[in-house]
Amino acid sequence: MALSMDLPVDPQPDCPLFNRIPPEVRSLIFKQALTAYEDPMAEKYSESAYYYRPGFTRPLKIDIALLLTCRRVYWEAFTLPASINEHTSWYYRGPPDIKKNHLSVDDRPCSIIRRRQLRIVHIFAQQFWLEGDGFAGFTGLWEYACPTSLIITLRHTDWWWWESEEALTFDPKQQGKASTENHSRPSDPFEPGSWGNQFRKIKGLRKLHLELETVEKKKSELDAIVNRAEGWQFALADDHVLRLDKSKTRRNAWIGACQGTNSDEEWFNERSGNPLNTDNEDDPGREELLMARRQHTIDERRKARERMKAAGVSFDDAEYLDGKRATSVYYVVTLTWEA
Repeated sequence: MALSMDLPVDPQPDCPLFNRIPPEVRSLIFKQALTAYEDPMAEKYSESAYYYRPGFTRPLKIDIALLLTCRRVYWEAFTLPASINEHTSWYYRGPPDIKKNHLSVDDRPCSIIRRRQLRIVHIFAQQFWLEGDGFAGFTGLWEYACPTSLIITLRHTDWWWWESEEALTFDPKQQGKASTENHSRPSDPFEPGSWGNQFRKIKGLRKLHLELETVEKKKSELDAIVNRAEGWQFALADDHVLRLDKSKTRRNAWIGACQGTNSDEEWFNERSGNPLNTDNEDDPGREELLMARRQHTIDERRKARERMKAAGVSFDDAEYLDGKRATSVYYVVTLTWEA
């Protein structure tokens, strides 16, 4: 419960926190205490889930106990949970805990005052939502109170018809599904209903990060989109223009479970034709299969690291797998526009 504006605040002149620690240092302490983190006590997400990825392996948590210690701490720090943390919206296929833990920044009940406290908003968007009416509606709600930084992520499973491995296509100047053959040129205007044209409705945005992910075998398709992105500029309602900063383009990769592959036997049957069932603990081949899975993961990880290093791409060496599932290498490019 928020404290009333009318309640008196004790300055606490004898408290070391306030009479010895400088305000700027105290602010750093408060920011550290109120920064979101992956909750180690929460159940880990399934590795084959659409939303499982680096930074999103468990539900995020913000400890607000600090704000309950006294009124002076509250008044110095109560805006920090909103202003320093990344606020995430999923369109669609988000984590199951999202409804009870999610600050819905795009709902109308989220007041303009509340939105003005937000600085970083992260959208996980399926391509049909971004290129359709979804992003247009989202930007319309931020006309008078927009974050300073917006991150838009398209995961491997967010592209049009990823299941059938359709060629990647992406163009902010075209309305609706972008053409795979006719790409816009830097001199071409934005079509009125294009998702790139929606930035003209908002003020205050100063950074746009576009994070595009695909599987390794589609790396060349994504790189072609990235090359065309050099000619994209986004005009804002406050006469600022977002321009690509090529020096901040980042390429990295990580290894994760294949989407839709949830069991060892799928992987094993695909390679050997042996119908072993690893869910049956009495199966004499179960341990052998599990050992093969772990060794396969290690081998694939090493090969992926070598391939990405040769291509000049950094590889995320953090452990995201338990060694029990078929794996894919995910290639990610992050582009940054600044006003």
